[in-house]
Amino acid sequence: MKALDGKAVVVTGSGHGIGAAYAKAVAKRGAAVVINGQDAQAARDVAKDINDAGGRAVAHPADIAKWSEAAGLIQRCISEFGAIDGLVNNAGHYSIGRLDELGEHDIRKAIDVNLIGTINCAAHAVRPMVAHGKGSIINVTSGSQMGVPTMGVHSATKGAVASITYTWALELKDKGVRVNAISPLGATRMHELRDAYLRARGLPPLQTPQTPPENNAPVVEFLLSDASAAVTGQVVRIDGPQLTLCTHPGILLPILHDEHWTFESVCKAFEQDLAKRQVPLGIVGMDVTFTPNPSNFWSRVGESR
Repeated sequence: MKALDGKAVVVTGSGHGIGAAYAKAVAKRGAAVVINGQDAQAARDVAKDINDAGGRAVAHPADIAKWSEAAGLIQRCISEFGAIDGLVNNAGHYSIGRLDELGEHDIRKAIDVNLIGTINCAAHAVRPMVAHGKGSIINVTSGSQMGVPTMGVHSATKGAVASITYTWALELKDKGVRVNAISPLGATRMHELRDAYLRARGLPPLQTPQTPPENNAPVVEFLLSDASAAVTGQVVRIDGPQLTLCTHPGILLPILHDEHWTFESVCKAFEQDLAKRQVPLGIVGMDVTFTPNPSNFWSRVGESR
């Protein structure tokens, strides 16, 4: 018996890239899959690949940023396969640019797809999951939530996705529904857009490993399966050969106390203590990735015109 036999799963944004890799991998593990994306032909092509390989899949193009279309997507899974056991909120829009370069369209598009679309699909999926007493929701976040120059809007949406992952996991922990997130890294169209942005400003492409999208799929397979029954509220980061968990936001200890904080006492607190305990800035400042790049790379990105 395969790990996902008998499960019905929706994977949003699965007509291309990492989403297509997720869909094909979970189908190979035995799940019936609904392929979603706004590119109808691409969604049909992925569904055909799965069916031709002996799996079960249907294509359902939809704009998940619209409440009614997200509802139709979840209902299609139930109508076709009798239930919805898993949801992979993979669909995303990548906006790149410094704060002074951003336009309204890219800002709204990123928020609509990355955040509103995630919420819409989860809200519709969770009702039948709770009624059934089980289910797994997997959101997709990014290391950029910790701060990467030129990725402010993307970072904001992915940080929000991490936050709702923690909240939903708490809300649903006694309902049989698990909520986790994956923070993946893979060679996709997002990286092509990023490198084109850098080249246009006279900067070299970012030196990141060209990890195949398929390398991320085992984490999704695991989080959808019963093998992860005790795992909820976690952000799992996979980066090529590296696998780890991301820390949750927290309050830095020790906490200073003063019954009546004043301007002067706040100044003193920073001078004597807090200034020395400032958290390293951004994912680059934390030294967890991008190590092949020059030490001044990101300052050059921030200054480029």
